Amino acid sequence: MAAPIRVQARLAAATDGPRPVLHASATAIYVDLDGWCLGLAAASATRVPCALWSTLPDLGPLAGRPVVVRDGTLTVGGEPVRIGRVVDPRGTLVGRHGRRSPGRPAAMTSPLDDLDLPADGRLTAEHVDGLLGRGPGLTPLGDDVLAGWLATRAALGRPDASVTDAVRRRLGATTLLSATLLDCAIRGEVLPELGAWLADPTATSTDALLAVGATSGAGLMTGAALAIDSLNTPRWRAA
Repeated sequence: MAAPIRVQARLAAATDGPRPVLHASATAIYVDLDGWCLGLAAASATRVPCALWSTLPDLGPLAGRPVVVRDGTLTVGGEPVRIGRVVDPRGTLVGRHGRRSPGRPAAMTSPLDDLDLPADGRLTAEHVDGLLGRGPGLTPLGDDVLAGWLATRAALGRPDASVTDAVRRRLGATTLLSATLLDCAIRGEVLPELGAWLADPTATSTDALLAVGATSGAGLMTGAALAIDSLNTPRWRAA
């Protein structure tokens, strides 16, 4: 079992007791850990930076069982979830990206076009109001775009305080899982698929990122591409 650094720290600091289950399926279980969404992900699930990364292929047998924190350890149905190694989910490498469409599938064109996205990629606090919580699901599409933008700017060492503050003020407007992932993005913590695409935007890394969720991968990629464009620096342009 692997755990991102902050997941381990959050568990260590958590008070003992049962935790409300927000979502449970064969691929992931999410609980409310003192106002922060903690996940347990199956081996086949996307390794979100707020989850324990299990090697179990199917979490179905655990779904519906009580989840409790005891002495800094998550227990599901009385079984402790032991952390074997700790990983750093921060994206720290950004390769050369050209000014081009992130290659989202045609089916995503309309949902993304419905969002108010600036052509120059420079998001503002006003854009946050129109994006946060916009769309269905555990991670709305507007939130995914914001997460990709925030994480990429953090990876480039160029966070935007006004956008970051606007997101933090409005986290209550979206789901707890999405709010937690936005909190992770502000700190540069990313999905492995986004980290790989930022480092090297090949056809393989593009396809892998677009395959994340129904719309999440396309939203993250769009936000990341906007963040790179927002700096308008030749260093990040294709030769």
